[in-house]
Amino acid sequence: MDLTRQQVLRHRIHQHELDRRVSDAAELAVFSLGVQDNTAGSALLSLAARLTTPTTGDFTVTWSVRGAPHLHRDGELKAFARALWPWSDADARARASRPKVDDLLAALKHVATAMRSIVTKPMTKGDVSAALTPLAPKQTVEDCRGCRTAHVSDPIFRLAALPAGLRILPECKTVTFERIHGWPGVPRKTAGFAELVHRYLTLHGPAGPSEVAAYFGTTVREVKKRWPDDLVEVSVEGRPAWLPDGLEIADAAPPEVRFLPPTDPYLQARDRDLLLPDKAAQKDVFRVLGRRGAVLVDGEIAGSWQGRVVSGKRFEVTVTPYRPLPDLLPEAQFLAQVKGLAQASVQSD
Repeated sequence: MDLTRQQVLRHRIHQHELDRRVSDAAELAVFSLGVQDNTAGSALLSLAARLTTPTTGDFTVTWSVRGAPHLHRDGELKAFARALWPWSDADARARASRPKVDDLLAALKHVATAMRSIVTKPMTKGDVSAALTPLAPKQTVEDCRGCRTAHVSDPIFRLAALPAGLRILPECKTVTFERIHGWPGVPRKTAGFAELVHRYLTLHGPAGPSEVAAYFGTTVREVKKRWPDDLVEVSVEGRPAWLPDGLEIADAAPPEVRFLPPTDPYLQARDRDLLLPDKAAQKDVFRVLGRRGAVLVDGEIAGSWQGRVVSGKRFEVTVTPYRPLPDLLPEAQFLAQVKGLAQASVQSD
């Protein structure tokens, strides 16, 4: 089966439930990998692109995939902790930005165990870090110019949070941790990564080991060692790629307009040349700093956008169009309502 780019995008739009709005947040397919969030509440905007009545209140926030904050279903957190636990020191070094730690897997287990013991009540990240540093292996501690002190490397800290069974309290302005009750302890070994590969390929496929490795923050070599043997090989514009066996290619009718925030699951696919072939547009949407959201029009990324609250009551959307766009105000008004605002406006820069 040789698939065209348009076929792949229409399929993904359907898998991401962007061709319709549904009513049950718990059943959203994107929660199979979690929905990334940030301090601006991007997860709520991701859900607004898929739900008739979006809410984030029924989910747990924790640092998971790539050490980034994600919303997850409560019942899947233990399985995620096991599936994301590194296989080896090489894998752990890749996921933790290659720190100079000799036995990183053992050090990571030590740090996660200590974090669990420290957080007996809600505690800010700063308080947890201060209590953790004297307990952590010395090689995991580094000088921090921003804090003007020494503490456990931030990537290691983030990588250890979910194995420690810690969640982030979303109502707190400062990152604040609390124990996840009934936690079985720090994983002893990796289990269930093949299921995460299936979930990635279900949402973002067809794709290959390089895209999966980039998404989870590890190396292609590590992923290839554990590539599931129950996948179906296809091709996309002549390039080999894989899908879960039995998954049919959907031919969805794309939505006329959706505003996707910068961390939206649809934009997390690692084959950006397929998502957005234009290199200048890629640089605009996928900025390293100050990333912008994407305006999805008829199945294509047709522009980028930023939103801000003006005078506490109006949601102002500024759009950079890549081609002529339809009326964006109705979708902006829907986002304003989701954010509890009375008005919306759209302007081009």
